[in-house]
Amino acid sequence: MLKVDLHNHSNYIQPWETNYSPKELIDEAVKQGYDAICFSEHYAFTKIGDLLKEYRKDPFASYKDFKEYASKKSLLLIPAIEIKYKEGEVLLINFKGNVKDYPTIESLKNLSENVLVVAPHPFFKRGFCLGKDLIANIDLFDAIEYSHFYIKSCNLNEEAVEIAKKYNKVLLGTSDAHRLEQLGYTYSLVDAKKDADSIVKAIKLGKVKLVTSPLPVYIFVKTTVRSIYHFVKAVPLILYRWIKFW
Repeated sequence: MLKVDLHNHSNYIQPWETNYSPKELIDEAVKQGYDAICFSEHYAFTKIGDLLKEYRKDPFASYKDFKEYASKKSLLLIPAIEIKYKEGEVLLINFKGNVKDYPTIESLKNLSENVLVVAPHPFFKRGFCLGKDLIANIDLFDAIEYSHFYIKSCNLNEEAVEIAKKYNKVLLGTSDAHRLEQLGYTYSLVDAKKDADSIVKAIKLGKVKLVTSPLPVYIFVKTTVRSIYHFVKAVPLILYRWIKFW
């Protein structure tokens, strides 16, 4: 069984997204015994991509520039991307094409069989989560994310679990890490060979086990406060570019 985490970010393309570099995440993943991880950087087809050019840069730069570094440490780096559509975010694992060829959520039906389509944190209370649009587009998805970001008294994954059972979709545990301390609480064990195509195929066949435990309350609170802080900090930049854009 391979220990994998297929949803993480870095500060390489969008500097405000994390407090760590790609190398720091790779080193921590190796330390924790992971076999494979992804840098699933953001790309936005929504208005935020018009305002912040960082969300229209090559989302695979972190993968391309650090896959050899990871390989030398026996860690498999799999290409991935988290796309913002008007309906919400979609996570593509083992995607190797041109993201511009998939400008709408409907266009994802043309993806290769080697790509895993995941609904990340679909019922979290944020505007860029799929919510009801997950069900409206359920046939596009191979898996639904079970996010690490919860505590015993507050777990917004519960509806995702119900939908996964109802529509026979795989639950995929991930960190969606933006801080190094988030890594390791939720991940997946996959019965596959250590290569990207095999991992994707195994997940689609349901050969995956969710491993999860609630975040310590102090990490949950600290992450929430930091997220609010970084959003507020970004507001002047967003307003400036919005005024300039119009």
